[in-house]
Amino acid sequence: MPAFWKSRTAQVAISLLLAGILLALFLRQVRFRELGAALSSVSIGWLVLSTAIAISTFALRAVRWTWLLRPVAKVPFLPAFAATSVGFAANNLPGKVGEVLRPAFLARSRRLPFSPLLASIVLERVLDGVSVVVFFAFAMAVGLPRSGGLRQLALPAVFMVTAVGVVVFAVFARARTEAFLELVWARLPEKLQPRLRAFSGSFIDGFATLRDPALFLLVAAGSLAMWFVINVQVSVLFRAFHLPLPFAAAFVVTTFAVLGLMVPTPGGLGSYHVAVQFALTYFYGVPVATASAVALLAHAISFVPITLIGLAFLLAAPAREVAVPAAGGKEPASRSGEER
Repeated sequence: MPAFWKSRTAQVAISLLLAGILLALFLRQVRFRELGAALSSVSIGWLVLSTAIAISTFALRAVRWTWLLRPVAKVPFLPAFAATSVGFAANNLPGKVGEVLRPAFLARSRRLPFSPLLASIVLERVLDGVSVVVFFAFAMAVGLPRSGGLRQLALPAVFMVTAVGVVVFAVFARARTEAFLELVWARLPEKLQPRLRAFSGSFIDGFATLRDPALFLLVAAGSLAMWFVINVQVSVLFRAFHLPLPFAAAFVVTTFAVLGLMVPTPGGLGSYHVAVQFALTYFYGVPVATASAVALLAHAISFVPITLIGLAFLLAAPAREVAVPAAGGKEPASRSGEER
């Protein structure tokens, strides 16, 4: 039985079960006639603008990623955008495999080492978390209509602070980090140890951006700018539904959407919808039908276009670029940042 629960089949089944439960929770209070009326009232012009802004945020992600990777290699925008699109498209599958496929796709296409690229995704997620918290703190500073019910944020906040601490320690106390990891590797089969040592050392190299203050400030500013654009996109979607909400409402909804996406359902199915619905109804008193309609379109805007773009890049790529290297496995040789 324990082996079953660790299997890929069990993980997929649990992910789909979670999605089904959360979708049922999302829909249980919805009156479908009112939901249809809310969807039919949408302003097409504002909706198109919100969709265009949403697509642009993935381009901004790719630009930020090229900055994060500067200590590893000089990566052009298009390969970074292609890998970003493929990764987000793959996140529609159970298990969020896109978080691994994205750096693997770029590593194969640019002949770069996989582990520092994977580490850059970890650093990216930390920066995303900090940016979301900054904007949510601003929303709290200007005042929330209801300030209760925020205990849901405690665990993610603790996790993010811990992740920041671990990353900073790994970079600036590298000798101690490697000494600790050596204790871990010593307990594993001897034949695996050389590969894991090489992988972990290269992985820490992916955090090298932190050692360059100017580059790190650029990346941090880029993260805040990207999340500001994401909030603008959400605010424009509110306009599409004719909701008279303050701009700070987008910060709150975005925060809860991110929390929803932390639940391991394919493409945030169900978890994203429940989170957005809750934020709008609880904090701003938006009717359930309208809040549900916003959640449905916000999810579609965030996932459908980038999935189609990612699939296009995936179909156009050679088969070797799609393979995902195993942790500790052999990596492509770096070309020291040289472009093809």
